[in-house]
Amino acid sequence: MTDNRYLHLVRQDCPLPPNTHVVAYCRDSGGDEQDRSVQQQVQTVNEYCQHHGLILEHVYSDEARSGSNSEKRNQLQDMLSDLSQRFRQIRHLDKRRAFMEKNPFGLIVWKSNRLGRDSIETTYIKADLRIRGITIVNLIPSFETGDVKMDALFEVFQQYQDEKLLEEISDNSRRGLAELVSLRDKDPSFRMFNPDWPTNDGRYLGIVPGGLPTGFKSESVLIGMRERKGAKFGGEKHYVQRMVPDHDNNLWDRCYLAWKMRFEGEGIKKILEATRLYTSVSGYDGFFSNRIYTGDLEYGGKVYENFVEPMIPHEWFEEEQKRRAIRAAKHQQRIADPMLEPRRVTSRHLLTGLVYCGATEGEEHPMMADTVPEREGKRSRWDFYICSHKKNKRGTSCDSPRVSAAALDQAVIENLMTHVLTLENFRPIADALAASMNERNDDVSERIAAVQGRLDEVQRSIRQLVDAVERMGFSTSLQARLQEREQEERELIADLVNLQDLIVEPKEFQAIGDKQIKEWIESIRTALTGDNLEVSRQAIRQFVAKIVVNAKAGSIYYTFPLLHLSRIRTVVPTGIEPVSSP
Repeated sequence: MTDNRYLHLVRQDCPLPPNTHVVAYCRDSGGDEQDRSVQQQVQTVNEYCQHHGLILEHVYSDEARSGSNSEKRNQLQDMLSDLSQRFRQIRHLDKRRAFMEKNPFGLIVWKSNRLGRDSIETTYIKADLRIRGITIVNLIPSFETGDVKMDALFEVFQQYQDEKLLEEISDNSRRGLAELVSLRDKDPSFRMFNPDWPTNDGRYLGIVPGGLPTGFKSESVLIGMRERKGAKFGGEKHYVQRMVPDHDNNLWDRCYLAWKMRFEGEGIKKILEATRLYTSVSGYDGFFSNRIYTGDLEYGGKVYENFVEPMIPHEWFEEEQKRRAIRAAKHQQRIADPMLEPRRVTSRHLLTGLVYCGATEGEEHPMMADTVPEREGKRSRWDFYICSHKKNKRGTSCDSPRVSAAALDQAVIENLMTHVLTLENFRPIADALAASMNERNDDVSERIAAVQGRLDEVQRSIRQLVDAVERMGFSTSLQARLQEREQEERELIADLVNLQDLIVEPKEFQAIGDKQIKEWIESIRTALTGDNLEVSRQAIRQFVAKIVVNAKAGSIYYTFPLLHLSRIRTVVPTGIEPVSSP
């Protein structure tokens, strides 16, 4: 039996040279419907590193953590913090490439969506890692053409697909949970499994997902049977939690006392001393805003009245919410510190690093972002780009004028909106994805054949062991060997199912039609014009290699040729500085 149990499932090439140091990040969402458990991902990473001669320094892993929120993934945050301290950002492309050739370093993930399914956040994470010279290795790559710029676009498209899938999963999950929450004691399917249930008057059963508020405890209840993926014999009992009053340690009574004291005007500090429901006063913030203590549940944008046994009158709750609203209004009247505005924290210039001066024939010099400060009664602040050669040489080597940053930003964005972000440009990209899919199908088919061959071998071994048991009788050693082979059979069948899921039928891929492409384009447009400056920069850099400003116009150099555009397109006048200062 080979030691490499998962190597046949992943990419056979390696973008990093032997002896390269790498780290790995593994995540699963928990449950039985996940692609690969953290344990399996870790084993696969070790096999891949050993096969290609990579030096695995550390594995960061988050078990049973959703990809929609990175805040609760502590290991991801630890990894990003460690790598940011270890590798500085290299914003010069040539210097970054030289660094990566001399000091290669990699991050290995099972799939790119292990880092997250929120396209904006995931794009930011990947961009930050790559600008530090770190190569991201996807063990299951989605699309790879060999063209770096095209692969980057494909990756953006895949992130968009992942986010849409996450939204679909979330919608389905919310619908399923809403059905559970609204379940009542007269439901026929519930009565089938609970014929002796003490009530039968149509009341809610009190079923809720997740954690329970203080004062309630969980009680398990059987609501039916459910099938399990890969189960050979039927399904299993489906238990859920219902919330009931928690009278242990007088917890229900202490919660009631806290509400009573609050209604009578007592402060949080005195309530904490009297009830000790939480370790600090901050814990009471959520407590006094939770409607459940009136017996009503707020869930999924809906209020379920008389959901559980009430603890307090509705009047107590409504009075407290009025007081909280008054306090919140007072806080909102405070004047915010303008220096905390997000665009002031970092550079406010959208095209930083992309603008070059072409005033000197045969030469291009980077243009630096600068500002003419505001002067009371005379002028407002003016952001502009100035030729670095002119500024450093005090204007003696270049006669190019300053360029308005706002005008240039607007001209570039309008150009992208009008001439680049169009269906006719993106349709060929989708067609290229289809071609890439066909190549991946061929690769996956080869892996399926290898797994099927191994599965046939294991199943023959199982039959031989069963025959041996029938001939020789029960044997501890035979039984142990049989169990090992049966476990290997289950794992190989799971591998086969996962590989078959990677096969994309042409008719399925055609579902990515014009409507979906338009949604993708719209998401990029939103990123370009949104408030997040870093996201806008990343969106522009997907398409723009550089902008060369000459006299009263500029030229955009695209990152790759488009269908009906040459690599360069002249843009409209870019807001050249007038003769007099603004």
